[in-house]
Amino acid sequence: MYHLGLPAWRAGRVVTLVVLAVIAACLLATAPSSATAPLVAQTHGDSVWVNTRSGVYHCAGSHSYGTSKHGQYMAEATAVSRGFRPAKGRSCAAREATRHPAGTAHEGQVWVNTRSHVYHCPGTSGYGRSHEGAYMTEQAALAAGNHPAKGRRCQ
Repeated sequence: MYHLGLPAWRAGRVVTLVVLAVIAACLLATAPSSATAPLVAQTHGDSVWVNTRSGVYHCAGSHSYGTSKHGQYMAEATAVSRGFRPAKGRSCAAREATRHPAGTAHEGQVWVNTRSHVYHCPGTSGYGRSHEGAYMTEQAALAAGNHPAKGRRCQ
């Protein structure tokens, strides 16, 4: 038996592929665009990204912010009231307070990543960026056994 000029088994595969292509096109047309996620994050500057599968929320600026497939943006207080927990056990407010303590200028201080024991100089891309860290003088960082990023001490 021939259909569309092809043997029956091959014609069935062609029809199946066409149906799957139409279904995929419909799903792509109705799925929310990944380009809309950053717009939501920009609109809600004080929001956190909640991974609704794991129950963990991530602060703006973290590497997991807005990246999980199943999640939504909401205020940190709302996330906590709904039973979600902060990533790495520290709220966004606590992280921000650690990074930029009130009344400190951090002049002459390096940022030490307390997990990797690497310190970053002011003005570099890693300065104040890690989840776990502290500000201290370069001498104190070296005395505590930390080492400079890329082997370069501050000037």
